[in-house]
Amino acid sequence: MTSDTTPEQQPPTAAAQPSFLRSAAVVAVGMAIMNLAAYGFTLIAVHRLVPEQFGAVTALLGLLLIGNVIPLGLQASGARRIATHTGPGQAALADSMLRAGRRAAVGLTVVSLVLTPLFVILLHIDSVVSVLLVAPTLGCLSLMGSQLGVLQGGQNWTELAAVYISVGVGRVVLGGGALLVHPSLTSAMVGIALGAVIPAAVGSFLLRGSTGGTPEQVKEVLRETIHGTHTLLAFFVIANADVLLARGLLDKQSSGYYAAGVIVAKACLFLPQFVIVTVFPSLASSPGDTARLRRAIQAVAALGVCCVLGALLLPDIVVAVVGGKEKYAALGPFAWLFALAGSSYAVLQLVVYAAIAQQEKRAALLIWIGLIGLAAAAAIILGAHIATGLAGVKVLVAMTATCALALSAALASGLHRQAAS
Repeated sequence: MTSDTTPEQQPPTAAAQPSFLRSAAVVAVGMAIMNLAAYGFTLIAVHRLVPEQFGAVTALLGLLLIGNVIPLGLQASGARRIATHTGPGQAALADSMLRAGRRAAVGLTVVSLVLTPLFVILLHIDSVVSVLLVAPTLGCLSLMGSQLGVLQGGQNWTELAAVYISVGVGRVVLGGGALLVHPSLTSAMVGIALGAVIPAAVGSFLLRGSTGGTPEQVKEVLRETIHGTHTLLAFFVIANADVLLARGLLDKQSSGYYAAGVIVAKACLFLPQFVIVTVFPSLASSPGDTARLRRAIQAVAALGVCCVLGALLLPDIVVAVVGGKEKYAALGPFAWLFALAGSSYAVLQLVVYAAIAQQEKRAALLIWIGLIGLAAAAAIILGAHIATGLAGVKVLVAMTATCALALSAALASGLHRQAAS
């Protein structure tokens, strides 16, 4: 009996299809090592530096976090373009991504250098050299962002995990090592800058041989990066707005409780990132596959449910980890609310990346509208002292979770309609 299908039409075998669970596990391990190493650097810094210097390091790390939105945009646009590419020219397309990363690195470095005097004044940092080192660090992160995009889009999960691991190893070995040799702000930033060189070097080695990218391809990557960066910026702003609202609308003690609770929320936000990284290429290559997005949302939500149940059943352990039972015992009974908020934003983050994968142009606008609504509701309820103290903390975190879930539903609904049209 002969088959009616040609070899090209044969369905892919199970061996040809990498297991999603195995891929997710590889990425999860890489990202877990990266995050643990970064936490290790924080522990070294808090023990080796005086509070004033540690506060300055934290502020400069905050600048790096803000500037890292551009590398994340590069990664998203690169992964989408590689994942949706068909036919020959893979090396040329990868080369155009890397060239775009180099251009972005130069631009971001120059902008950061120009803004250095402003950073020094606003952050009250005496060491100009420490602030200057933010610029080359962001440059290396931009190079790495383009490299991660190529690896992620090509579903090279082992190589991707290797770069993630090198991020953490560079931070804890060189950054932490510098602090062990000489505990100072400048030493910390020198170590962080040198540590950022390692993943960029690893990525360059893994992607050697990529050539042939055209100037027009590079321009297309940069244009798409601007859109992706805007959407990610909107997400990161709304994901961190509650801390600012708590600081401005609650009393100092209550805002302190809220800040401690946010540690729980951030842990729940970052925990399922490996799912987002792994599923993003398939979301880009199959924009009409709503079932795939639904399964990804279910996976992220399932991890969120585990986090909420853990915080609900083991509140004392959660409080001990985030700040200590003596100082934050009052946080225990509603620590699960922060886990819910963080898990809700994890779902929103997945849907945001799905919107970037499908190049949904209205996602950023919808998120900005959600931010305005959250700020207005918080100002009305907390500003008018309808809820104060710990009640105000509960209300604000509940509003945050509600806002994230509402935006997730609205964005997912829009993507479904786009796929159906």
